[in-house]
Amino acid sequence: MSRLLCLCLAMAVPIAATPARAQQTTEVRVAVLAPSALLWLHAIARDQGFYAERHIAVKELIAGSSPALLQAVSSGSVEAGISLGDIVIRAIDQGAPVVMSGAVLGKTILRLVGGTGIDQAKQLDGKTVTAGAVEGGTANLLRFQLDRLGVDPRGVKMVALTNSRDRVVALGNGQVQGALLIAPFDTLAVEKGMKILDVYKEPYVQTPLILNKPWAESHRQAAVGLTKALQKAANWIYDPANKQKAIDILAAYTKIDPAICEKSYQFIVEEQQAVAKNLEVTAAGLKNIIEIDQAVSVNPASTKAFELSRYYDPSYLTAE
Repeated sequence: MSRLLCLCLAMAVPIAATPARAQQTTEVRVAVLAPSALLWLHAIARDQGFYAERHIAVKELIAGSSPALLQAVSSGSVEAGISLGDIVIRAIDQGAPVVMSGAVLGKTILRLVGGTGIDQAKQLDGKTVTAGAVEGGTANLLRFQLDRLGVDPRGVKMVALTNSRDRVVALGNGQVQGALLIAPFDTLAVEKGMKILDVYKEPYVQTPLILNKPWAESHRQAAVGLTKALQKAANWIYDPANKQKAIDILAAYTKIDPAICEKSYQFIVEEQQAVAKNLEVTAAGLKNIIEIDQAVSVNPASTKAFELSRYYDPSYLTAE
């Protein structure tokens, strides 16, 4: 072997033996609301290591309200959030630098529940009801459902009770006679003898994943990683082999009895199929929010001609 070849081989050995540098983990601050099934995919992604696989360390920050959450993402105080769809639509139309990168929930998981002694929706005529806030998408959804059920939404008294646990208590003590409840608190109310009066079953992007646009553009790998981790959780939850683990994760995250969370799984995953398949945002899921608001609200979420691309950038989902 020539002296030159031996020298080349000697130089190559340490290069081949040097391990590749591990990819650096990026912290992403994600604004969320209080623990509920709205955040089921987030709880799964954290528990199953889907964030870690994408080299993302999620710092969860609980916002006091949906508008506060949107403001935090828009201002760059946090990089991302899991928000309510109608608020995002309104903010984007007003020029907020946010974008939807996926739909955590592509259908609503809110169910209209009657309080003690309320067996039919018509009994809510002139009664006190709650949807959390008194304005916005959730309140408008309740008004729309009442109108569809033959109840004049102008005749009911709408009160604000933002916490789902408080709504269950209010239904039980007669403070309100009807409420939109989110899982697993709707099942908790049913366990107390209350009755489900209605479910809106059409596409409805209740909770999109939103990104601060300047951050996402300058930290694309992290933005893709966050989105893809939740996409993996969306596909994971539909696998029947993961049913019990998914129930356990929701129970631990919300501190609700697993038996109640099992019924939430039956409704959300098996019946309503509310988790957005592949985390995709559909045009119908946004248009229905807008049309409901236009039907019942004096201040609808959007008055512009609908363009899906104004709100949603699918490239974060389709990236590898």
